[in-house]
Amino acid sequence: MPRSPFLRPVYEALSAFGWLFIGPVPLPERRQPLTGPAPLHPERLCPQRPLTAAEHALDRQLTG
Repeated sequence: MPRSPFLRPVYEALSAFGWLFIGPVPLPERRQPLTGPAPLHPERLCPQRPLTAAEHALDRQLTG
């Protein structure tokens, strides 16, 4: 924070002006939990197909 008596009001004004456009950041407990891809994500639009051999190998690596 600036220590100059002139710069302090300028800093506070610019800070307040910035909050008008940015807004407060939502708290983590107020965020929606992730439930998968977004509604129009290609994985939701494609029919469900069985995994390939490479995908099975990746799935085994990720899930253990």
